[in-house]
Amino acid sequence: MHAELLGCGQTGEGQLGARLSEPMIRVPERIIGAPNDADGTAVKAVACGEQHTIFLTKDGKMWSVGSNVDGQLGRGKRSEGSFSIYPVSLTSGVGIVQIAAGRAHSLAVADDGRVFAWGSNEHGQLGMENTITWQEMPKRINQLNEVVQVASGSDHCIALTEDFYLSGWNPLS
Repeated sequence: MHAELLGCGQTGEGQLGARLSEPMIRVPERIIGAPNDADGTAVKAVACGEQHTIFLTKDGKMWSVGSNVDGQLGRGKRSEGSFSIYPVSLTSGVGIVQIAAGRAHSLAVADDGRVFAWGSNEHGQLGMENTITWQEMPKRINQLNEVVQVASGSDHCIALTEDFYLSGWNPLS
């Protein structure tokens, strides 16, 4: 079986991959440049933020494309939109099993239950101290362990642990 990635919607920040001539795609089109079986890695999950997309491949690696104004692509520096799909910068040896994306932030669960977050922390959605406005590369949230799933809304997140404990964050400032 060969999986194919299709996308539609706004294209202005590169969130659908290649630079497209149309500002909006109304009928799903193939996403150019995404990892696929021919590369030896196939995409097994996708998470979409407001203007960015994160791909998770079967080998536990992440790729990203789109707006990076708040560091939500996890590439080590904030910048304008990216129309090319590149790997997310993460410590080698860390295998990712699940991803989530909010408006301008991203989350990942590692195979050992650790959680990594990056992008905008304007509303505390990264679970990091309030002095951090954005995080340009994935950073571990030390308070979260044995997590099996994360979910994200626009500017908030929830984690589910192995003991079925829900932990939410986004303190009011």
